[in-house]
Amino acid sequence: MTILAHPQTRSLIVKADDPFALRDLLPDSRSLGHADYNIAVKHTLETTKILRNIGVLAPAPIRYTYKWPGKFIPYTHQIESAEFLTLHKRAFVLSEMGTGKTSSTLWAADWLMTNGYIRKALIISPLSTLDRVWKNEIFDTLMHRIASVVHGTQTQRLDALNVDADFYILNHDGVTIKPIAEEIRRRPDIDLVILDEASMFRNHDTKKYKALVKMLREDQRVWLLTGTPCPNAPTDAWALARLVSPSKVPPYLGTFRRQTMMQISQFKWVPRPEAYVTAYAAMQPAVRFRKVDCIDLPPVVTEERSCDLTGEQKKMFDTMRHDMQIEAKGAQINAVNAADKINKIRQILCGAIKDPVTDEYMHIPHEKRLSVLLECIEQASAKVLVVVPFKGIIYELAKEVGKHYSVGVLNGDVSLRQRNEIIAQFKHSPDPHVLLCHPKVMSHGLNLTEADTLVFYAPIYSNDEAQQVVERFNRPGQKNKMTVIRLGAHKLEWDIYRMVEGKRVTQESILSLYKSITE
Repeated sequence: MTILAHPQTRSLIVKADDPFALRDLLPDSRSLGHADYNIAVKHTLETTKILRNIGVLAPAPIRYTYKWPGKFIPYTHQIESAEFLTLHKRAFVLSEMGTGKTSSTLWAADWLMTNGYIRKALIISPLSTLDRVWKNEIFDTLMHRIASVVHGTQTQRLDALNVDADFYILNHDGVTIKPIAEEIRRRPDIDLVILDEASMFRNHDTKKYKALVKMLREDQRVWLLTGTPCPNAPTDAWALARLVSPSKVPPYLGTFRRQTMMQISQFKWVPRPEAYVTAYAAMQPAVRFRKVDCIDLPPVVTEERSCDLTGEQKKMFDTMRHDMQIEAKGAQINAVNAADKINKIRQILCGAIKDPVTDEYMHIPHEKRLSVLLECIEQASAKVLVVVPFKGIIYELAKEVGKHYSVGVLNGDVSLRQRNEIIAQFKHSPDPHVLLCHPKVMSHGLNLTEADTLVFYAPIYSNDEAQQVVERFNRPGQKNKMTVIRLGAHKLEWDIYRMVEGKRVTQESILSLYKSITE
């Protein structure tokens, strides 16, 4: 059977071996007196699904009827992903980080809204991506749509849900707030749920997984997005499959564990040889693109993730800001003094501040920023470089990250011989998986192409250093598409990133940063 889209008439024209049988399946069709095609049918979502169900790979109408709004032209794999999503009520997007899952999903949702298939969408995502990823992406991609971030106090969240928006953006833990979940379930107009970084819901025993199951309705479309569906074991697929295609997995996790794992001792299980094939089969329907397969992607994609501050960090920040306000009223602030104060603020935001008397670092609870870093590492497809601008926090991070991944540290305390050993291990062995690096030691000529993800734990002042850091893995020999992630917890940090990017780090800009904090 031959099929061709005819965008001018919004129809599909078909050359069928048995046209009468096909017309019985497609009542909204007509015969064609054409040498190459004998049937024409309206190009609708329903028609496409019927044809695909009988084995005809008909294109989805979004491919020909959509204007693809926004600042960027979609890549080939993004069009395919959006096409796939429009055809499936419940599905997985398993593409790797950096492949543009966010835009693909938004375009698919927008097409469904425009054509009356859905009214409003709920996006459930990590706290770090509410504004910096999803809200910004909606603004850049779907300027005609309204987004409402559902975050803050319970009252603020309910007010945000009462906004007449197209997209509501809720953090993962927000589903555990009973009045919020009940309001969402009650709303028939919220008929699409997009679960970003869905692997964080892989444990069916958690409070948030149970709350999510209770919140979802049978009539809703549900799309799960994750580039790391089974980060720990093939059994991670079970809980996620229960949300999308429960018939593809047994009703009990124990049964699925026995299908995918072998018990080799009382407490140790290992995956069976075919375990991940079984897990992938359970997570269907799905679309997946690896960065390496997306030949039209730029070599480096940059993302931004927001971090919250702990109570202790907020308290110290407010105290420091108050002192700076008093100082600003009493004397003329010069660039050197301003830089010193801003440096202390940056240290507070990272989680370790230097005592000016002892030169020792005092650690401040910083688990919220740390959790975002761990998210980034988990989502990476290969090894990870983390640039940490302050020596005082790098060893604390090594200890915390080391609970989950093998870690190497490159800073001024590490001898040249030790650095060379760590770099050789990073390049030629599975461990370390993560390198925590001070930017000053990321020297010219250093080749770290085994990594595909670079995380700036906080901004650094020097544009030259920032470029050199990126060039450590964006260089000849790199086989992976690369992702650079910037973390920030305050407007000050985002201002520094912009200053460095624009090569505008001057005495005037430092004084401007100081002023922005004290106002």
